[in-house]
Amino acid sequence: MPSLRCISCISILALILSCVFVIIGIIGIVAGPNILQKQIYNSLPLKVDSDQLDSWITPPVPVYLQFWLWECVNVIDFIQGGKPMLVERGPFTYLENRTKSGVYFNENYTVTYRQPISYTFLRNMSVDDEQVQITMINTPIVTIISLVRNQSNLTQEILNFFKNVYNESLFVKHTVREWIWGYEDRLLKAAKSIPILKDLVPDDHFGYFYGQNGTDDGLYTVFTGQKDINLLNTINKWNGLSYLPYWKNLWGNQINGTDGSWFHPLINKDLPSERLYMYSTDICRSVYATFEHHSSVLNIPTETFSIPSEVFLNATLNPDNIAFGTYDSGVLDVSACRQGAPIFISLPHLLYAADRYIKSVDGIAPDPSVHRTVLEVEPHTGLVLNAQKRLQINTFIQPDPLIDDLKMISEVILPTIWINESTTIDQKSADDLNNQVLRYFTIIRWVSIVLIPIGVVIFVITIACFARRRSQKATTFVPIINTGSNNSIASENDY
Repeated sequence: MPSLRCISCISILALILSCVFVIIGIIGIVAGPNILQKQIYNSLPLKVDSDQLDSWITPPVPVYLQFWLWECVNVIDFIQGGKPMLVERGPFTYLENRTKSGVYFNENYTVTYRQPISYTFLRNMSVDDEQVQITMINTPIVTIISLVRNQSNLTQEILNFFKNVYNESLFVKHTVREWIWGYEDRLLKAAKSIPILKDLVPDDHFGYFYGQNGTDDGLYTVFTGQKDINLLNTINKWNGLSYLPYWKNLWGNQINGTDGSWFHPLINKDLPSERLYMYSTDICRSVYATFEHHSSVLNIPTETFSIPSEVFLNATLNPDNIAFGTYDSGVLDVSACRQGAPIFISLPHLLYAADRYIKSVDGIAPDPSVHRTVLEVEPHTGLVLNAQKRLQINTFIQPDPLIDDLKMISEVILPTIWINESTTIDQKSADDLNNQVLRYFTIIRWVSIVLIPIGVVIFVITIACFARRRSQKATTFVPIINTGSNNSIASENDY
């Protein structure tokens, strides 16, 4: 049998081991995630030799750009003063091919780059071929009319004459591809040849995304996150500018946030008060998204953010928006950054727009569940695992007594085209993210959870065994028989 000293040593070692297990388990639960998060903070910043530089330059997850075009089906009634009846045509889906170029790391913890994007039509994800023709508002002529509205009556009459000579009407047919990527417009071309009009017409081509296929939207300089992880991917300058030139005050002209593809980590943030700022060249301003709820993408926990309705309120309801004009809620006049074209931006189907805008057209049905911009962000890395970025382009139409087609028309903000730029992480990328980063949080959590009860069990068993041993020692005794004394008495009796 083992000696008492050996048993005591084993008991002491068992008690020490149990305490170590419990302590390690508690440390793992309390401090383990913070230790891992610090390691992530060290690995996230953009550097020449950083692990994620390649995926930042060329995103491995496909990005799709979908278009829905609004076709007017009661043109004559509308021109005669009726309400336009619109029918949604789409989606027409394109795959984005994007790779950052000219990447240059600066000494002030920023990196400069351009990001050319080209688009490939995907017939299998589209409702029809991109060569199908659709009848829509003739935005080029509406633009010219808007540009000459403040000119002399003679100028406007000359424009009306040329419009009639070229048989240009307020609504025209073009293919989906032409409406999106551009076509040469006869009236714009003719206007550029007229001395009194040529300075008002910047180009003889028109398309809602003309000049954006195979090109970039500017020179970006963003923070790498090396000095401050909370500035990761945040735009420092766009086209060399820290402020935009479009709006009425510095607040509105700020270039805030990222491009919407990657944010700072959200761990240890007060999510209900957190705002994720984004700058978009499509709307020529910065906006923000607020926290909605916890979610998951391919079993990866995420935080869902969306752009709230307050961003689109008029200046009376949201004084912060005083920089963006005096129009009512839900629309943004971007003519200042669209070469004077009467273009207004809104959410699809005029979601969150004032009732007077929604009631001025038939055929729209705003629905927050399908027309908002929504982002699902992985909190440890700030990576966007699912994004649905939606907006709508509208044309502002006003009556004009000197233009035949506009004499009887009602003022309206007419929806023309809406888009959804979407991306969702694929299974391979999700597995890579799990294997390289997230699984260690799970391992530490479960190892810690297991170690604590194991330590407690070892401690209890050791104490129980030690107590039982002490109890047995106290109750066990050996009788003492004095054999020598008995023999002496017996001997004495014998004599």
